[in-house]
Amino acid sequence: MHIMSANRQQFLWLILAMFFWGASWPIASIMSAYVDVHEFITYRYFFVTLSMAPVLWWMRLSFKIGFIDFVIACIAALFLVLYSNYYFLSVTHGAPGLAGAVVTTLMPILVYLLMLFSKQKKPRFKDWLALLLAAIGVLITMGIWQFQLSEILATGNLYMIAASLSWALVSITSSYAKPLNPLVLSFYIYLITTILDWLLFFQPTHGSVFAMDGIFWINFVIVSLGSTTFATTIYFASVHSLGSKKASVFTFLVPFFALGTSVLFLNETLQWTTFLGVLMTIIALIVLNDIKLRPLNKHK
Repeated sequence: MHIMSANRQQFLWLILAMFFWGASWPIASIMSAYVDVHEFITYRYFFVTLSMAPVLWWMRLSFKIGFIDFVIACIAALFLVLYSNYYFLSVTHGAPGLAGAVVTTLMPILVYLLMLFSKQKKPRFKDWLALLLAAIGVLITMGIWQFQLSEILATGNLYMIAASLSWALVSITSSYAKPLNPLVLSFYIYLITTILDWLLFFQPTHGSVFAMDGIFWINFVIVSLGSTTFATTIYFASVHSLGSKKASVFTFLVPFFALGTSVLFLNETLQWTTFLGVLMTIIALIVLNDIKLRPLNKHK
């Protein structure tokens, strides 16, 4: 009984973490009225780095990192700068809910395909069917039939695809630092991302961040502390306690939270086909990852 109660509590924390991940899409759209893309990246990850440090100390994790893992963190940070750039641009050049749904469902598919091309995966027939279902699902989510051929490669669509590919590269690069705790690795990736973006791209054009109003700060705290520090910590802690496959089931909630919060916060209008496409893609991801949907609180 105690184990089941603890698991239910863990599930609630995970659902809240997924909510914050999904809500980050409309929140980024709101913040685009206050800052440009590189102000957003530098401010966000600077604040995330500061907030992650006490979390690692509280969890008694060592800040020590080896040279190879540091190089991996640097490469992953480069891809994270790219992802954050396209993530921000995708919500400013299109519908945030749609962008969140497309990117969060397309990311794991691209990870699978990249692993396939690098021969880390050996596909089976059902995997090819699942990839076909996923491709159709993503196209339905995007409402591909509404576009002329020349519009398919429009700016907003390209940003969504580029964001998905960039995050897939972050994921694959990070996977090579296996001996290192993922939270410690995330801390260094966020730190290096802050430094890289600040040195290479940051130009404050909207005045001091401390002069921003309360709406900015509420959204900034949510997208930094909630969507990054809190959600990342909860997810990796859940992977440790529940296992990666069981924890990964909850990530399928993210596109629905992205769509729902965009309707709630931005009055975004969505078609029923958007939800159908997301559902088709999630079914494909369940097949690709060999996830068996048993009751999550079942124990032997």
